[in-house]
Amino acid sequence: MRRVSTWMCLLSLCCANVFAAQVIVNDSVDVSVLTPKELKLIFAMQKLYWPDGQKIKVFVLPSESPIHQEFCYQQLELMPYVLRHRWDRLVFSGIGERPTTLASEAEMRTRVENTPGAIGYVAGSGESQTIVVSEQSQGGQDEAEH
Repeated sequence: MRRVSTWMCLLSLCCANVFAAQVIVNDSVDVSVLTPKELKLIFAMQKLYWPDGQKIKVFVLPSESPIHQEFCYQQLELMPYVLRHRWDRLVFSGIGERPTTLASEAEMRTRVENTPGAIGYVAGSGESQTIVVSEQSQGGQDEAEH
């Protein structure tokens, strides 16, 4: 029994990236690569504009969604409750707002596709424009970690 559980654990680790959450953006956004730091700043609501000056519109799934949790762990390297706490601090201090929470992955695809400057995430390989998150991390401390 111990061997079975060990193999199941190894298999889940190997397959984790197959089902990894994937970042999608609206076609109006002229970005093909984001660093992990940029992605974290965008979803922490600290980076508000794309390089061309267009306002970033962030869409997320509910905190209890497995896709949201996977996205937080894999792409942002944050626990979902930490991200929610950051949004709450922005709102309660009056200096920011939460991202728009959508009910489903289908709604996420539709809203990102139809909203200029939008960014979101979906499970696995999608047909929407996908952003490659660069493996190279920029030096220095991440502003989103404060």
